[in-house]
Amino acid sequence: MLDSDISKRKEDKYQKQLSNSNRSFHNDKYPFLCEFSELLSKVSTKILEEVLLTSQQKKLAKIFWDAENYGGSEAKCIKQLTERYGPKWHEITSIVKETTDIREYYQLVLILDHKKQWDVYRKSANIA
Repeated sequence: MLDSDISKRKEDKYQKQLSNSNRSFHNDKYPFLCEFSELLSKVSTKILEEVLLTSQQKKLAKIFWDAENYGGSEAKCIKQLTERYGPKWHEITSIVKETTDIREYYQLVLILDHKKQWDVYRKSANIA
C-alpha cells in the first residue's frame, strides 16, 4: 500500500529497486549466491568447521571473530561493557548479546571465497 506522504513513496520505490530481493542484479555478478547462502545457513556449525572450511579460512574467520568479540576473552568483554555502560552494565545488556557466534564468521568467509572464485573465473574467461 502506498504511503500518502509523496517523499516516502519515492524512497520506497528506490528501496525496492536496491533491495536484496532484486535477484536479477545480484545473480549477474555472483551466480548462485542466494542459494549458496541459504545452503550455508542450513548446514551445522560442525560441518562448516570440519568439512567446508580450509584451515586458512578457519584462521581468517577466527581473526574476524576475535576482532569483533574482545579477542574471545570474557574479561575483556566485561571491562569494555563496564567502560561503556558503567558498573551496572548487566542490567542493560549481557555478554551473550554483545558477542557474536563464530558461525557467522565461518559463513562470511565462505561467501567471500565464493565471490572470489567467481571473480577469478570471470577474469580468466575474459582473457581467453
